[in-house]
Amino acid sequence: MDEDIEGDVGSLDIAALEEIREEFLALDGLVDDASFDSLLDPTELRIHLADGIADATWCRFDIRWYQTGCYSVHHTDENGLDFRFDHHPKPDAPDRHFHHSPDADSVTVSCIEVTEPRLVARAVHQLWRRAYETGETVSLNMAENPP
Repeated sequence: MDEDIEGDVGSLDIAALEEIREEFLALDGLVDDASFDSLLDPTELRIHLADGIADATWCRFDIRWYQTGCYSVHHTDENGLDFRFDHHPKPDAPDRHFHHSPDADSVTVSCIEVTEPRLVARAVHQLWRRAYETGETVSLNMAENPP
């Protein structure tokens, strides 16, 4: 279980993670790998992109999706730019929340309201792509119910 996710969120939903993988592969030519961390006992889907925000030359999304609909989509890159879109119970934050860059420490409500795996993947990608194209992370969580 992810130490950042509190409470019982259930078992990993492999089918949902496969949907997310297919969505990212269809959305962006920068995806150079989209695979599970383990073939025998996967705990997350890792999507690696061959470029990143600002001067990063790569970035990765580590994604966990649970059968309860809870999820965590964590972005990291070689420069330590971390942010995360989450949906899970958290005593000191809304269930749908966003951990701000650069280190994912501060938390606010997430702008992502959709709950279907493909739509969440599209929303995260849309927000990341805007930051990628502008080189700015300030608007990562600023949108009206993306995608």
